[in-house]
Formats: sequence, structure tokens, C-alpha cells
Amino acid sequence: MKRKIHLSVALLSTAITILVAFFMMITFYKFNNNNQMDSLKNTGNLISNVIHLTDADELNTLKTHENTNVRITLIDSDGSVLFDNKADMNNIENHIDRPEVKQALKKGTGQSIRYSTTLGYDTYYYAIKLENNIILRVSHEAENPLTAFSGILPITLLILVLIFIITYYTSSLLANHILRPIEVFTKNIGENISEEAFKYLSVYDELSPFIRTYESQNKEIENKDIDLEEKSTLLDVISSSMGEGIVLLDTSMKIMSINNSGIRLFNGSRNISYSGKDFIRLCRDLDLNQTLEVSIGKKSSNEVMINHNNKYLNIYINPVLRNCELTGLLLLVVDSTEKHKLDIMRREFSANVSHELKTPLTSINGYAEMIKNGMAKGDDITKFASIIKREGERLLSLIDDIIKLSKIEDNSDDNNLEPVNLYTLGKDVVNSLELLAKEKDIQLELKGISIFMKGNKGMLQDLLYNLLENSIKYTNPGGLVQLTICEDSKKTIIKIKDTGIGIPVEHQDRIFERFYIVDKSRSKKIGSTGLGLSIVKHIVEFHKGKISLESEVGKGTEITITF
Repeated sequence: MKRKIHLSVALLSTAITILVAFFMMITFYKFNNNNQMDSLKNTGNLISNVIHLTDADELNTLKTHENTNVRITLIDSDGSVLFDNKADMNNIENHIDRPEVKQALKKGTGQSIRYSTTLGYDTYYYAIKLENNIILRVSHEAENPLTAFSGILPITLLILVLIFIITYYTSSLLANHILRPIEVFTKNIGENISEEAFKYLSVYDELSPFIRTYESQNKEIENKDIDLEEKSTLLDVISSSMGEGIVLLDTSMKIMSINNSGIRLFNGSRNISYSGKDFIRLCRDLDLNQTLEVSIGKKSSNEVMINHNNKYLNIYINPVLRNCELTGLLLLVVDSTEKHKLDIMRREFSANVSHELKTPLTSINGYAEMIKNGMAKGDDITKFASIIKREGERLLSLIDDIIKLSKIEDNSDDNNLEPVNLYTLGKDVVNSLELLAKEKDIQLELKGISIFMKGNKGMLQDLLYNLLENSIKYTNPGGLVQLTICEDSKKTIIKIKDTGIGIPVEHQDRIFERFYIVDKSRSKKIGSTGLGLSIVKHIVEFHKGKISLESEVGKGTEITITF
């Protein structure tokens, strides 16, 4: 900006100087012409009044006088020259076409100026029409002012250069002085404007509106910056605390933004910045990438579920539009692994329940039909009735276990938590199963101390009952089933140990699944529903506990529960 000011001022000064010189030269030229012509007029009038133009001696005197610089010519009305004091009469041509002669013949007087390109002089002519119609013309030569000016042109150019340099330098000082307040002000733009900057600017009244506008806009920008920063912080807090992943892509499927949950769900590395990278570097799932391409092409919303690293992810894809133009895609990634597993479990559970319910009902209906049709006689009726009763009890037990499991999964007993003495509860359960143990000649023991924990008393009682009953059922006569209630490092521990048939290693991982039975023939004989250990597992999880199992075929099983 300074350079422009310097150059502009210097050029303007130089241009003004040239214009002034030009107009002065023109003015001087006109002034000089007028003076020369006035002098010539006076000389012509004097000669016409003083000299007797008919007297040949006087005319010859003018012709021969050496100091006379005025040329005197007498011209007849037909243009022929009668007398000339400076030229040879034999070589003078007719002057009827001369401008000053034409004017004199027409108006009485005439004048003209003719420039000689050879000599560089102006010749001034003045003509007077005398009473006898003879034209008296006087003339003299003078140096042309413009020609004289060309001689001093180098000096003039040097002066112009000096003027340019001087004005450029002075304009530099002036520009620095003028722009200093603005420079101080602009250096503070983007920061808090110092009082010194405003003090500098206050010297210019013309800048007052600018200062007021800047102050109001600066305050407005600051307020908007604060507002934007608060909103940005809020969005960052929300997105970082969300369990769902949020991914923003541009139209070329490059990642513009992604939150921590998005990186975690796609098993990305937190040490890598994915901003600006292709989405395929984060997730190479073919179905998802094809769906993204379709959404970009059609500007449409889509939903897709993928199995990514043993996780089921529901991905909701929405286009981001600006003025009806697609600018990118917004992906909401939801981890549906648990939901998907629960759906599978529900389907399997429904199938298993249907099968387990159908089996006893089929037996009941079959034997009842035989009795109804009179196909059973005597002892067969008693036998069939016994089978119907046993299958009915098995059906009721199955339904009861299903109801228990359903209540635990729905957490319907969340509010029924109370301090429970596990040792006392275990003692009650042992007493209720003592008769069953004696029938199988199995020793049933209770060891430990009184320990209180906050829990659902009914669920904990079912837990102990199912585990002890299960151990008794799968322990051979003469065996031992032992319940221990103890404490270790502020943890409550329940152990059920038996000397039963044990569980093969290949079945141990699935033993707590619903309806999973290792030996179906044995389980059918003892009336197992296949839900007992599944109920136990859910009760433990309900109380935020852990359950583990150690077993060896032929030697027994030990189940440990830690709260």
C-alpha cells in the first residue's frame, strides 16, 4: 500500500509539473506573439505616418540603412511588389496570395506569422492599406520560443527526474506518517485491540465510523466464537461419551470426522488419525462399502448389518445435503451384538421349549387316549396313569423353570433385595434335600460361616437348591455332596463339590446353556429339564457374581460362585 502511495504521489507531481510547464510555455508563446505583433503594428503605423512613401529618396534611405531590422514592402493592389528594403526587386514574386495582403485589401489591415523550418525562426507580418490602395507591409524575424525550449529540454528532463525523486521520498515519509496509526491497529486485529491502537486511530475523524463498526463487529464475532466453542465442546462431549459410533464421510468416501466409539466398534487404532483417510482403511466389509456407494449415487438413506470381528453392527446411513447437493454421508454405528445373540437365544429357546413341552404332552395325550378307548385293562391302567402323572410333573417342572428364567431375565425382582444370611439359607436347603440324599445313600454336608449379602432371597434359595439337587442326581450311591459358605478378601464364596460322574471337557463350556444336556438318556430318567444350570447362571449374573466349574469324569465336579 505504501509503495502505491509513493508511486502515485510521485507520478502525480511529475504530471502536474509537466502540465504546468506546458501551459506556461503556451502562455509565453502567445504572450510573445502578441508583443511581437504589437511592436510591428506600431512600427508600421509610424512608418505610414512619417515617411512619404512617394519620395524615392526616403525609400532608398530605408533600403540602404544597415541597422534597420524591419523589412518594409510596398505592394500594389494587384499583388506586384513596388518596393522592398531587404530583397532584390528583380526576384520578388507576386504577393497577392499572402494572407496578410488579402486581409489588408479586404479589411484595411492584416497580419500573419510564418514559421521557417529551415532557420527555426518565426516571421511576423503586418500590412496596412493606404489611401492610394497601396499595401504597406512591415515584417521582422524572431526566434521561435518552442525552438528555444528544445535547447533547454535536457535540463528540463533532469528537473523532472529530480522532482520525481523528491516527491517519491517525501511521499514515503508522508505515507509512513499517515499509515502508522492504521498499521498499529491492523497488527492487533485478531487479538484484543490495545488502547494505544485506538488512540492512534482517533487522530483521524474519518476513521471514527470504521472504528465503531469494527468494535461492534469484533464484539459480535467474539460472542459468536464463544457460542460456537461452547456448541463444539458440547458436541465433542456428547459424541465422545456416546456408546454409538458416529462417522462423517465426504462424497469420495474419505473420513471427515469419527468419534472414539466409532474407532472402537470398527476395531481401529486410537493411535492413528483417520481424518482424511479412505473409509476402507477402517472397515473393509464389502456389503457396507457397496451400500455406501449406493447411498452416494442415489442420495438415499440405507441400513445395513455387518458381522465385523465377531461383533454385529447395525449401521444407519443418512445423506448430508446442502442446497439439495450431496456433501457427504453420516453413519450411526450401533453395536447390536448382545441383541443379536439374545434374538438367537430366544429363537433357540422357543424351539427348545416347543420340543420339550411337546414330548411330555404327546405321552400324556397318547396314554390318555388309550385309557379312553378301553385299550388299557387292569394293571395297564395303573401303569399308564403313573406315566401320565410323571410326565405331568415333568411338564409342570419345565413350566416352573421357564417362568423362573423369564423373571430373572426381565429383572422383575430388582426391588426385592435384602440382607440374606447365606449360611442359614444353605442350611434350610440342605435340610429340604436331606431325604432325597438318604434315598440315594449320599452324604450331604454343610460347611462355613454366617455371611450376609444383599440379594434376592428367593433367587439365592433356587440357586443353592438347583446346584445341590443337580449334584445329588448325578452322584452315585455312597458318594458325597458338600456345600461350603466362606469369605476370601472381602468376597463371598459359595462352593458345591460332589464325587459324582463328572462332566467331559468338551461339554464344560456349554453346560450352562439352556436345554443343554450331556447325557439325555440319564437326564430323562431323573426328570431333568435342562434349565437348572441356566437358571443358576442367570441368578449369579443378576447378583453381579461369577461362576466357574472344575470337573473330571469319574471323580466329580466342583462349582465355585464368587460375589
